[in-house]
Amino acid sequence: MATGGVKQETSQWGFLNSCLLLILVLMIFYCSWVNNKIVTRGYRLSELRKNEKHLIEEQGKLEAELATLKRPQNLARLARQLGLKEPRSGHKIVMP
Repeated sequence: MATGGVKQETSQWGFLNSCLLLILVLMIFYCSWVNNKIVTRGYRLSELRKNEKHLIEEQGKLEAELATLKRPQNLARLARQLGLKEPRSGHKIVMP
């Protein structure tokens, strides 16, 4: 009877150790998965920041180009290139 009790106690410890080992392995897999997500999102964030910087630079260039094109001298030159002429005094409409 003493041997049966020791065997049952050993069996319980073996089961408990197996459960703890399984929990440990699952925790390791979970931590690895979380770390992988963090690294992946870090790379994505870096890529987005680089893209944002590029877009801000492009926006600045486009705004400068737009300001240049809106200058009256350029508008008059482009109008002449398109064959447009100054309206006669009677044809002008003043908008409020």
